[in-house]
Amino acid sequence: MAGLTITTDASDEPLSLQETKDYLRLDEQTDDSIVRSLIINARQFTEEYLARSLINKTYKYSMDYIEELDVPLWEGNKVGPDMTIRRRYVTLPRPPLVSVTSITSFDDSDNSTVFAASKYYVDNQREQARIVLRNGETWPTALRVANAIEVVYVAGYGTDPNNVPEPIRLAMLQYIAYLYEHRGDDGSAAKLQPSITSLLQPYRVL
Repeated sequence: MAGLTITTDASDEPLSLQETKDYLRLDEQTDDSIVRSLIINARQFTEEYLARSLINKTYKYSMDYIEELDVPLWEGNKVGPDMTIRRRYVTLPRPPLVSVTSITSFDDSDNSTVFAASKYYVDNQREQARIVLRNGETWPTALRVANAIEVVYVAGYGTDPNNVPEPIRLAMLQYIAYLYEHRGDDGSAAKLQPSITSLLQPYRVL
């Protein structure tokens, strides 16, 4: 099993209060608290729908173990070494990856050991990014039964909201406009608006 937690949240929202009010054509100081709440709501919906980070956050990715590779069933006799095949990479959720801060393992007495950065390569040319073992290296062993390996990393489009791709920001504005116009109603239908999903779909992590 694995768990993902935010250790340092984003310092800003992808949309400012003023640009959102301009999009909604609201006067000064009109429904400021409502609009702020809708910006947060839109960001949370968008990040969950896309399975990615918008403004930089620091994550802690906790794993019980590095999962074994799937080995297909073999009929009949097979001659060869009896060995456990383990995956040589770990995929990091919530792209885009900015940097890997540390990898730490824990033994059964909860003693921690930092896994040296020289032992792995960070492949951020793909989404989702991977941590790949270098040749001749192996993952830590003799670990505790749960949350035995922790990866701390930063993911997002940066700290500047303008770095978030414009189609994502526009989809958020449309989502907010729908919720604002239908406040008090069931806003779940906004997720199904084709104009919103068509803007977000190219960025969705599947």
